[in-house]
This record gives sequence, C-alpha cells and structure tokens, in this order.
Amino acid sequence: MTNPLKKLLNQLELIENKAVFFRNEEDGEVFNGFSSDILKKLDLIKPDAFYVFNSQPFILFFDLTSVFDKENENEIHKQVWSFDNSPIIFVIKDTEIKVYNALNFEKHKGLEEIKLSEKERNKKFSFWNLQSGETFEWFYEKHKKTVLKKRVNQQLFENIKQTIIILKDNFGLEESLAKILVLRLIFIRYLIDRKIKIDTSFIHGNEDDLILRRTGLSELISNPKLLVAFFDYLNKRFNGVLFKDSNIELSFHQANLLSKLFNPEGVSVEDKVNLFSDFDFQFDVFDFGIIPVELISGIYETLLDEETKNATSAVYTPPFLVDYILTQTVDKYFEENKSISDCKIFDPAMGSGIFLVQGLRRMIEREKELNPNDDNLTFGNKIRTIAERNLFGIDINEEAINVACFSIYVALLDYQEPGNIDIYKFPNLKDKNFFKAHFFDLSKKEVWNQIRIENVNFILGNPPWRNNDTPEHLDWLKQTKFDKIVSDKQIAQSYLIRVKDFVQDESKIALIVTSKVYYNDKAQKLKKYFLENNYITEIFDLSSVRHIVFENAKNPGSIIFFRVNINQKEENSQSIIKHISLKQNKYFNKYSKTLVIEKFDRKQIKQLHFIENKWMFKVALYGNTLDYLFMKRFENKSLDKFLDKNNIINGNGIKKGTPKHYFDFLIGLPIIQTSQIQENYTFIREDFPKLNKHDVYLEAGRELTLFKGKKIILGKRTKFETDLNISVIEDSCVYRDSANSITFNIDNESYISEIFGIFKSKFSTYFQYLTSANWGVYYPEINKSEYLSFPFIEPSEIQRNKLISLVDNLLKPYKEFYEQYPDSIFKGQPSIRILEEINSIVEEIYQITGYEKDLIDYVLNVSRYQFQESKQHLVSNFNDADHRNREHVLRKYAEVYIQEFKKIYDDEFIQVEIYPLNHFIALNFVFLDEKPEKLIIYPDRKSEKDVLKKLADNLSISQITDAKNTEHNLFIQKDIKGFEKNSFYIIKPNEYKCWHRSMAWYDVAEFKETIEESELNNINNNFDGF
Repeated sequence: MTNPLKKLLNQLELIENKAVFFRNEEDGEVFNGFSSDILKKLDLIKPDAFYVFNSQPFILFFDLTSVFDKENENEIHKQVWSFDNSPIIFVIKDTEIKVYNALNFEKHKGLEEIKLSEKERNKKFSFWNLQSGETFEWFYEKHKKTVLKKRVNQQLFENIKQTIIILKDNFGLEESLAKILVLRLIFIRYLIDRKIKIDTSFIHGNEDDLILRRTGLSELISNPKLLVAFFDYLNKRFNGVLFKDSNIELSFHQANLLSKLFNPEGVSVEDKVNLFSDFDFQFDVFDFGIIPVELISGIYETLLDEETKNATSAVYTPPFLVDYILTQTVDKYFEENKSISDCKIFDPAMGSGIFLVQGLRRMIEREKELNPNDDNLTFGNKIRTIAERNLFGIDINEEAINVACFSIYVALLDYQEPGNIDIYKFPNLKDKNFFKAHFFDLSKKEVWNQIRIENVNFILGNPPWRNNDTPEHLDWLKQTKFDKIVSDKQIAQSYLIRVKDFVQDESKIALIVTSKVYYNDKAQKLKKYFLENNYITEIFDLSSVRHIVFENAKNPGSIIFFRVNINQKEENSQSIIKHISLKQNKYFNKYSKTLVIEKFDRKQIKQLHFIENKWMFKVALYGNTLDYLFMKRFENKSLDKFLDKNNIINGNGIKKGTPKHYFDFLIGLPIIQTSQIQENYTFIREDFPKLNKHDVYLEAGRELTLFKGKKIILGKRTKFETDLNISVIEDSCVYRDSANSITFNIDNESYISEIFGIFKSKFSTYFQYLTSANWGVYYPEINKSEYLSFPFIEPSEIQRNKLISLVDNLLKPYKEFYEQYPDSIFKGQPSIRILEEINSIVEEIYQITGYEKDLIDYVLNVSRYQFQESKQHLVSNFNDADHRNREHVLRKYAEVYIQEFKKIYDDEFIQVEIYPLNHFIALNFVFLDEKPEKLIIYPDRKSEKDVLKKLADNLSISQITDAKNTEHNLFIQKDIKGFEKNSFYIIKPNEYKCWHRSMAWYDVAEFKETIEESELNNINNNFDGF
C-alpha cells in the first residue's frame, strides 16, 4: 500500500476502525464474505481497497500512484460502471485524489466527478458518515437525476430498444426479426467479453485481445452471408437454441450500418447525427465480462412485446431476491449435506431462467470447493452433468426457454479455463429439462411425469400474479374443484396449490407471489386451505416496498417458503414461521437495493396465529408481539353488531359500472363526489349537481333510505395516504361507491356523535392501519367491512354525554361558518384540544393504558409513513419542533426502564446516563444503593471512543460496526446491548424510530429476560443439593 492511499484511508478513519479491506494480504486484511460472482468481478477490476457494508463493496479505491496511464484509468471507469455494485470510487494518483459517481458514465468524459474540497471529502466519507448511511443519502439525493437514468442496466436496455427501432424503421426488418437479431448479437458480445474461444474464421483474434475481437464482430456483421454462416455455426454448438432458423439476411447497406453500432471505436459524430438519429449508442463501452449474467433476464423482459407480457404476466425478478431465496434454500441444503454438490431445482414459471442459472452457479462453486484438484476436463464434465441432472423448468414462451438454455451455457463456460465452444459439449436441456408447456395443462402427462420422477429438492420461482382465464387454467380449476377456493381466477393462488403435484416428502418450496393472497378479503378460502395444508417456514413480506422491489408491478409481493403437508392441520399450525417485513431504510430504497433487514422487522410467529386471526399478516407486517396481544383484547366485538342492534343502516354509494336498472328514486337528490368530502363536516351546497333521469341508469343504485338524512360518510381512500377520510353530513345526498356511509333516522340519530367521536380517535386509526387489507400494502383504502369490523364498545352514559358534547363543539365552527358563508368551503383546522379530549374519553372506554398508548403512537407516527417514499424523514429524523424532539423522545424512552426496574429492585435505584452523539445514541443504566438527585443525566462526553469506554472497558468502535458479522453491526442490527458489573447499556442509531417509547417496552423485556436467566444460572451454580 502506497503512502497516498494509506494517508487517505487514515483521514477517513477507515483503517483504525477496521472498515476497509484490501485486495492483497500484504496491504491489510482481506474480506472473504463476498459472493463468488462479486469476487470474480473484483478480480477483473482490481481495486486496491474497498469499503464494505453488509457484505457489499460500496466504495472502491484505486491507487494509480506508481502505475498510472490514461488508458488504464479509462478502462477502470468503464469497468466499474459495468460492475454496478459500487456507487462511488476513489482514484489516487499521488497527491491528486478524485472521487467519482460510478453509476453515471459518459462515453467521451468517463465517470462523473464528484468535486469536493479535501475538508468536504474527508467529512462526507468519514467512517461514521459511511456507517450511518448519511454518505449514501447525500450521494443519492445529490445525483438522483442521473442515478436512475444513467446506470448501466438502464443504458443497456435503452441501447437495445433504440437498435430495434432502427432495424425496424430504418432497415425495414420485421420487429420480431429485429429483436431476435439484437438478442443474438448481445449474446455474442457476452462470449467475446467473457474470453470464450470462438472459431477465428468468423471472429479473428486471441481471446485476451478484446478490442481486436470486438472489431472482428463488427466486421462479421458487415458481411451478411458470413454472419448467417456464423449463426449456423453457433446453432450447432449451442444445441439449437437462440441461433436456430438463421433466415435473417441483411442487405450490404443494412449490414454496414449495423456494424457501426458494434464498432469498438464507437459511432462517429457524423454517423451519430446522420444515420442514428443523434442517439448516443454505447455498445463500445459495455463490458459484458462484468455486466451480470442475470441482466439477460432484464434484456429478455425488454424484448417481450406487450401481448406476450400480458399473456405471461411476466414480472422481472430482481437479482437480490433470487440471491436471498437461494441462500435460504440451496445454501442451507449444502450446509446440512457437507459432501454433496448438487440438488434438483424445478422452476414452474422459469422465464429466462434466473433461478436455475444462479442455482447452477452455487452447485458449481460447491463442486469446486469439494474437488479443488480436478483437471479442467474432469471438472467440465462434472458441471455439465450437474446441469443435466438438476435443472428443470417450464414456460409457455419458447423464446424464454432458449434464453434460459443459453444463460446456462454461458454459466458453464464461465467455469472453463479456457472456455471453448468448439471443444466443450453443452448439455441438451431443451425438451429434456426445460419444456414449453402451460403449468395447468393436464394433457401434458409425459412432461409432468418426467418432472415428478426427478423427486426435486426445491421448487423455486416467481409465477405470474394476475387473473388468468386461459382454457388450461380454467379446466384445471374445474377438474380439481379448486375453483371453489381460488378467487377471481388468480393464477398465483393456483400455483401455490398446484406445486403439491411435484413434491417428495422433503421437497421445499419458495415462491414469489402477490401479497394479496394473504390480505384480500376474497382470498380467505385460499388462505385457509393453504395455511392448513402446508408447513410454512418463512414469509418475507415485501408489501411496504412494492414500488422499490417491483418497478413495473402494481401488486405487492411476498416470498413464501413452505413444504406441502396435506391434511396435517395440527402439525402445520405449530410451525414457528420466520416472518420478515422489509422496510425502506438508508440502504434499501429506490436508488440502492442493498438488502438490509432491521431487527424489528424480524419476528417468530406460530402458524396457528395466522390461521386463527384474519388480521395477523397485517399485524406481522407493521406491528409486533404487543400489538398482537392488544388486538386480541377486542375479539368478537364489532361496530357492525352494534348497528344491527340499533337498526342503523350502512352501505356503499351508487355504482355506474355496467348499467342494469333505472333507479328513479334518486332523481332530484344532490350528488357529492368523494373528492368533495371535507374533513370532519361536509356541507351540501346549493351548487352541488342534482341527479336527473340520465344519471340514474346504474349497475347499483342502493336504497333511498341510505341517502336520506344524517350520516357519517366514510371515504374508502385515505387522505394523503395517512388519515382516515371521515365526515358528518346532515343533509340528504347521494355519494359514489368510492365511499360508504352509516345513515341514521330520527329514532337513532342520537348515536351519530358517539360513533363519529370514536372514529376520530387515535385508536380507530391504529386499528384500521393494522387490520385493513390495502392501506400500507396496496392502495391506501379502507373497505366498508373493515370500517364495520372496528371493535365498538358502548360508552357509559357519562362517557357518551362527554363525547356528544365534545363532538358538538368540534363541529360547531364548521356549522357556524356555513350558516354565514353557504357557498364557500371551510378552511379552518379542527381544535387539537378537543380532539385530544375525545381521544382521552376513547382511551377510557377501551381501557387503553401504559404500553398500549405507545403502540398506538408508534403506528401513527412511524408505521403509517414507512410505505410512503416521500415521508421517510418522519420515520427517521428527530425534529426539535414537534413530537420528534430528541431530548423529549429519549426521556420518554428512559422513563420506561426506570418505571419497570423499580418494580423488580425495590432496594436499588437506577440512574440513566444519556449520550446523544451525531451518529448513535447510547444509554447507560447504572444501579445505585442510594436514590440519585436526578434519575436521568447527560454526562459530558463528546467522542464515540470516550462513550464506549465509559459503557464497557473492552468495547471498541470496530466491535459495534463489524463489517464481517452483520449481527454485530449497529446500523444493521439496530441495537447493541451489554452488561457490566453494576450497569447495562444499549446503543442504537440516531434515528427517531429506534428510540420511540414503544421500542423501550421490547428492549426492557429483553434485558429482563437476560437478567432473570443470569440470576437463575447463578442459583443453579451455587446449589449443592440437599
């Protein structure tokens, strides 16, 4: 390591805090936690050092002090851009240090430089700013306009699309042929850039001379007849996939133009303007030796036409989800079976084969580990056999199968030294392992029998998510009688059932399916069947991050891990499910897909709870154990029952839909649009339109009594995705089916204020957020049945009178305003004091005390913002001006400890030392013999080292920010706890959500459990028997 690199790393405090790793052992510690794929890419790119977080190389350092040449640096810029795993790089050339945005590359300029002074650089990239994620928040905010558009995958997709457009519009090729041609040329570039040997009569040059071989490809494209011959050659080598039917013969003019796009010297400025519509093609820049193979899946998705996409309901599977699923299945299998290097995988909706390709790579890595001394020939034969014996899949799209086969071949070649398509014999997978078939086509008995006899270890995949009325699916539903269970012909539900036909006793299944399977009211029969007939081991709920994970999918998604266990309800109900609910954080967001799962989002939940409680999936997504216990208090109570008992009617508004009947009784009534519903009180103005005979031909017109008289109107959509849309209307009016109402008559209208008052409470919002199927999952909506499921408890006469008085006073300003200004809209705010008093009465009615108030507050001030991308600051940031005031939050948190430990130790006192630092906060709980003057103090310690030393003698910064063990990293684990002789401590990031008072109840419970275990062990150790 040169002095300039060492000096920089010391300035950033990375060496002393053990947060930087090196390529060469003589320079420092080497990181062994990268995946084999990442490690292979880093070996090609050759950074001298890298900053690692969560096993990812976030920052690369290149020391060119003694080896600088301009071409070398240009190549580094191209390579790290194609790598797409490290957003930032440092290039050190003696005293000159430059920082670059590695996600934005311009062909004639290189990577975008991040211009900073030395002082700014050292602050922005300091150890603590890196660890806490503040560096990357700043980076992505500063570069958000380019990060989402200039990354290598977006640019590659755009280049492919533009090439297809030129081939179609300028060259006159049919679109289907244009797509096939581009796909073939891209895959040939994969072979070239991955240094695969190819017959030099087609592409000249040694495999190590990339520029010469890329030139050879450009020259080959310019020779139409030779290009066709080359396709025939590749077709024979690749067993008839991708290059079959080589009937694409270009004219010499077309071939000459296309060859310019693939010229390694790039397109000239003149040609760019005159021939290529001024589009900046970058095929000369892309490095397919580094661009991940799984990007083929993205390429395949890009080339699918809309009709095929709709037919297959194709949803691109993000590589990080594939990696997670394989880690939880194949990797664990190998951990349990130390001497085995293969396992059988079946993907029932294989698409372009990403699960099978990446699964094969894991098997090959395992084979290398078990037999490192095999020669190239032996090893090549073994891995071919592994592919032939272990990979199985089906898809209705033949082109997808071809792409999957080719991807497998590329993976096999990656492990050959050297890879040579003239020598290496590829496995025949098509129609032997991979089949073109509809998963629900019962007539394909030979295919299904062939897969069944393989006794697969794993069924993995991302099946379609939408309703499907293909004849095959409908016939399967009818023949199996699952049409009574599957709702709305949802094919994802059918996949969850159908996989049972392909399992052995030990087969494990992991499928990515729409989360609506768990939440949708219509899917309750399917949910019941599935939970009772399968042993679930894990649910990874992605609902709160659906826009981040699945960019083009409207529905939320989840991964479910299970094994089929038909008619074993009792055994299945006892399974302890690992439940993970991924949330946005500083590392996982729309810019960065680094999978950081925080402690509070990991839970262990008995399957029985999901069977017995309709709302359990939602509570698991946004709540925890205490929320579950709180919700159980209100079982068998509902507003619906109270309304029925008191003859209070309710219903949805009118629905235009497919008109069926005239509803003449509606003529002359004013109609209010849902968008016109005002907070708390809605006045029906004279200028509201009235329904005429043309307006009342409807699918559903409901009943007149629903629209007459006073009502509480309940908008389905929440306000700004955050607040319930509830209002009192005192006049007759009609509303749309995007709202519901509870309508009162003269005999029961006295109940309107108490029901409205309870609806306005914090508890009402809490309940709806933790039980409704869509809010925080899909659309922010509350259905009528969900409003009516609220556990209504009748107040006492005193409580009722108080509520009526408070509601009257709350609505009084509205009514007075409209009396004076009937044509205007009230713009005032409701009285906060009155709302708080209403809330206090509701807490009294429901006996909400202690930690339950904190649970409600957490949902209202944290959980309901976690799915809203624009409101993440409300989740994480402290704010001196409101309830997120840091000193107030920490004091309320600490008070829980003082209160709870006072109950246990009546002869000792506890004093809380609070250390609020810039990047983390530490609380030290010290036991004292005498009552201190102050129970909560702020000792004067400013540095991280001083604070850690105060907490424990052996506690160091590197111990709480361990790059090699995520369980010991404060910014992933979200807390570090420890015990000393007369004290214990907790350290958490400087984030509001971590220190909310509700978190204190969970933290105290953990400390209590540890203390009780320790005391019990001491008793046992000192016990000598009778």
